[in-house]
Amino acid sequence: MNVVASEWVKLRSLRSTYYVLASTLSAVALTGFAALSISRYHDIHAGGEPVGTGLGFSADIPPVLFGMLGVLAISGEYGTGMIRLTLTTIRRPWTLIPAKAAVVAAVAAIAGQVLAFATYFTAQAVVGGRPIGASFAEPAALSEVLATGAGCAVAAVTGLGLATVLRSTSGALVALVALLLSPTVIERFLPAPWNDWSSSLTIPALTRQLAGVPDAGAFGPLPAVAILTSYVVISLLAAAFAITRRDA
Repeated sequence: MNVVASEWVKLRSLRSTYYVLASTLSAVALTGFAALSISRYHDIHAGGEPVGTGLGFSADIPPVLFGMLGVLAISGEYGTGMIRLTLTTIRRPWTLIPAKAAVVAAVAAIAGQVLAFATYFTAQAVVGGRPIGASFAEPAALSEVLATGAGCAVAAVTGLGLATVLRSTSGALVALVALLLSPTVIERFLPAPWNDWSSSLTIPALTRQLAGVPDAGAFGPLPAVAILTSYVVISLLAAAFAITRRDA
């Protein structure tokens, strides 16, 4: 518990933490703009795509930003050399990884959940009484909002793992964006049904499948849980191996 408390103090003292959390508001702004555009189109043409929960308009933003939170939680220590001092004060170096993961995952889950509700209510406020929104009474609407926090936590742990393995802020950020967005690029070059499976592997798609949103991807809730868990497990194992097998 002392290690977790120490990591919480470190994360809280980083200015980058607050910059990342403030940047998540861009998802709310983007959702509001998209919902407004669709609402105006609906008023003029009495049709168009539904807004739904509104989370889909900015779905790719939170995983990237919370993944950055995980990257910056440890990459700065490698850059300054403070990681050596941290490891010398811990009896078992590998315990640093689950401690950091617990902190960044908790912060990402809470902040991501707040962001999800803010995004949802922004979209519904813009839509107003138009029949293109989604109330919590509709199937999977509430579960879609609630699943977002879990997806943000997974992204944060993934970023932490990449930064621990690569020991570079820039390298980890590039790898993070490539990992999170590459499935949607690869799907364009694959035949069916492989293209659907590829696009279904992104964290935003998996959170929607976890929530049971219709037509969200090729997997159901249980496979989505398994894949999201594999993101976490592989990231933690790779990070623990890297931090115990290499010099800081």
